[in-house]
Amino acid sequence: MAFRKQNRVERIWKASLLLHGKPCGSLALGVRVCDTVLTRLGLETPEPNRLVCVTESDGCCVDALQVGLGCTMGKGHLLFYKTGMLVFTVYDLTGGGSVRLRTRGEVAERIHEMNPRELLSMPESALFTLEEARPMTPRVLRRVTTACNARGEQIPPRVPGLQDCPDTFRQFDEPK
Repeated sequence: MAFRKQNRVERIWKASLLLHGKPCGSLALGVRVCDTVLTRLGLETPEPNRLVCVTESDGCCVDALQVGLGCTMGKGHLLFYKTGMLVFTVYDLTGGGSVRLRTRGEVAERIHEMNPRELLSMPESALFTLEEARPMTPRVLRRVTTACNARGEQIPPRVPGLQDCPDTFRQFDEPK
């Protein structure tokens, strides 16, 4: 089992490096979030559209979350609540489970100076505290399950600044 776990960490690490472009402590932390979540939910690798991740940090760790959990903002399965804390909540839409990880204070304070390899090999208990995840609200669940419903080339063009305006989105929801 330890070999499979290490193999998964290395696989996610290598794929995350390809996306992110360089090694750093925050990216390594994201890899460990992925591994811990998958272990806790009893998954080897997630199927597409199975997991939803709520991250409270917009740092480099998010690149690893996209790779290791298959959650992206485009699909609406990666939600960002900007608190600045290294806290991650993952929901399993198929199995119904959830995991909430809070990065330990001593790790969060030193994350930018830590060696990525050190983070990849630290025990889970030295990195995170587990907390109870709040249930996903029906509104968020509807948003997640209908986020990417456009067919082919019908995806509306995005203009910087306009995507924040609800009126802009409504025009794409109404039939022409």
